[in-house]
Order: sequence, then C-alpha cells, then structure tokens
Amino acid sequence: MKSSGILALALAALTSSARAEGSPGGPLTLTQTIEAVIARYPSMDAARAAVDAAEARTTQAGAARLPQVTGQAGYTYNSLRPYVAIAIPGLRAGALYTSVQDSYGASVTARQLLTDFGRTDALVDMARSGQIAAKDALEQVRHQLGYQAVQSFYGVLLLRNSADVAREEITALEEALRIAQRKFDAGSATKFDVLTTQVRLANARNNLTNTLGSLEKQENGLRQLLGRDQASPLELVGDFDASAPAIAESTAISEGLQNRPEMNVARDDEQTARLRLDSADRGNRPTLAAQVSGGVENGVVPYLYDNKGYVSAGVSLQVPIFTGKRVQGERLEAGAGVRSAQARERELGETITTEVADAYSDLNAAHARLGNADALVDEAKEALSLAQSRYANGVITNFELLDAQSALRSAELSRLQARYDCVLARQAVARAAGVPPGQ
Repeated sequence: MKSSGILALALAALTSSARAEGSPGGPLTLTQTIEAVIARYPSMDAARAAVDAAEARTTQAGAARLPQVTGQAGYTYNSLRPYVAIAIPGLRAGALYTSVQDSYGASVTARQLLTDFGRTDALVDMARSGQIAAKDALEQVRHQLGYQAVQSFYGVLLLRNSADVAREEITALEEALRIAQRKFDAGSATKFDVLTTQVRLANARNNLTNTLGSLEKQENGLRQLLGRDQASPLELVGDFDASAPAIAESTAISEGLQNRPEMNVARDDEQTARLRLDSADRGNRPTLAAQVSGGVENGVVPYLYDNKGYVSAGVSLQVPIFTGKRVQGERLEAGAGVRSAQARERELGETITTEVADAYSDLNAAHARLGNADALVDEAKEALSLAQSRYANGVITNFELLDAQSALRSAELSRLQARYDCVLARQAVARAAGVPPGQ
C-alpha cells in the first residue's frame, strides 16, 4: 500500500512535469508561444504520423530483397484408400495400399529474390522519396502553425493596446464631463456642452466594448493554438518592434525559391513522380529467385506409415509476356505526374515572387504610415495642450477641446496600427523567404 502510494505520487509528478513542458506557465514570449503551439497542435501529430507511415512504406518496399520464410502444416483424413488386392494360393488374402488414411506433414520454405533487374530498387527509391516528401510536409505544417501563432500573438497585443488607448480616452472624457457639469452648475457652460461630452463618452465606451469583444475572440483563438482552457489566464510579453530590418527583396526571393517548405514539397513530388516513371519502366522485367523447402510427412511409398524428412531446392525464372497494357498505363500515369509536378513548381515560383513583392509593398507602406503617425501624434499632443490652455481661459468651447482629445487618441491608434502592420509585413517577408517562424 505504501509503495503503491509513492509510485502514484511519482507518476503524478512526472505527468505534471510533462504538462508543464508541453504548455509553459507564466508570461509567454513570442518564441515560447511558437514553440508551445508547434509542440502540441494536432496537425503536427498528423504530419508526424504521415512521416512514420512513409518510413513504413519504405520498409515494405525493401522487404522483397530479404528472404521470405513460410511454414506450413496439414492433416488429411481419407476414407477412400486405393489398393491392389493380392491373392496367393494357400495364404491369407492381402492388399497393397498406395496411401494412408491419416496423412500429415509439416514444412518450412525459404525464398530469396536473386534479381528482378532493378524493379525492387526503383520501388525502394520511390518510397524513400515519399519519405523525404513527408518530412518536408511536416516542416511545412510547422511553418504554417508558427506564423499562425505569430499573427495571433501580435493580434492580441494590438487589441490589448487598443483597449488601453480606449480606456485613456474614457478617463479623459469622464474628467471633461466632470468639468463641464461643474461649469454648467456654476452657470459658465451650457447644457449643450454637457450633452456633447456625454455622447462622446457613450461612444467611447461602446468602442471599448467592441474592442474587448474582438480581444476576447483573439485570445480564445490563441488559447486554442496553445491547447489551453478558454478560462485560463493568458499573459504575453512582447512589443511591436517596427525598427527591426527585413532582409533584402532579391535575397528574399532567391531564398524563398530555395527554402520554402512548399517548394521543397513540390520538388519532392516531382522526384517521386520521376521515380514512379522509372518503376513503371521496369514493371515488365523478369524475376529470378531461389527456393528451398524442407520438412517431414508420412504416406510416402513404400514406407506409408513412417515419418520421412525431405529437402527440395530450385531456381525459378518468371518472365512477363503480356500484362494487358498495365505497364503502358503506369508509364502514362507517371509521365503525367511528372508534368503536373513541374507545372506546380512553376506556379509556386511565381507565387513566391509575388508574395515577396506584396510583403515589401506592405512593409514600405506601413513604414511610411508609421512616420506620418509619429508626426501626427506629436502634433496632436501639442494641439491638445494648446486646447486645454485655451479652454481654461475660456477662449474655446468644450466641443473644441473634445475634438483635440479625440484627435490625439485617433493618432495614437493610427500609430499603433502602423507599428502592428510593420511587424506583420516583416513577418510576411520572412515567411515568403522560407525563414522559420520567430527568427
């Protein structure tokens, strides 16, 4: 009982440790988020299973090269026993049987392929090519999940920062409403000033509600990627580093054409199709094999009731003469597969070039918007400071002050969106270039 309890505690500790490793607790950086998503997402398990299946197919393809050993045993009861009657004068009549009523035997047969003139080798090469393709497909899934995690991570940060800006606007409007109400009570402001501030405050609260709703959805999506419960806390550590440089456009195109997982999978498909064509070309080649068999059985004339051991060996040659155009059909199918794979590579190359160009266009536009947004925020801050001073001196109305405050919040949101766009555009460049996510 005591030993069982200790064992249970140890297993529980190991289980909790494994869970902690699979989904790290505490604040998550971008790198930790990517690693956690890749480590546990079901599509990664499916891709790993596809790799295992491809390795199994390679093993199956190479099995023909190894000896094939089979065992066989049997028992037969025969009520009809052919015999030759023997009658000798002065002696008891007899009979000469040619079989036994209860016959049995056991044997072991070994068959070894000597050569099929490269047909098995072609099948093994094709299976290995499929294995490489499965590994590249696994890498493709890893890239897709990683960049999906990147987008979800930064999406949460954007909405959280947007919510903070909305809260700041609400705080400022609440203070403006308090001042307007106080002035209205003192007779130095009109009811219009109070109502205008109340309307703006209600709109700001509605905007915050909408932002928080979008944030909740975005956080739920990230929790799904991480494999966490929807009610679990989600702490993220990160910022929009808009100043990090992106790789050169020409470099991104060349690296994308060389390193993109999708391009690697397309090349693997072409190679597999070529090997399938080679295998089809060898489909009507002869097969030379050796076979040896040994065992024991009874019912052998003239010792019908004795167990006799035996060994037999031989060599067989099998030559296909007419296959019903099966080989011709396989050649046509494999040739079409090669052309299809080549067309897919050309299309993918054009797509990669376009994606890199689009990503750089977005990046340049985001950088331009960020520069304008920085200047706009500085101008809006100065304008708000002047508006507050003029409002305190009674030069402008409450409506004009609220306009200045709204202009500043709008400028801050524009700058935040521009920084977010810069980061995502740089990630899009990296993805188009085949760079692993998070690097």
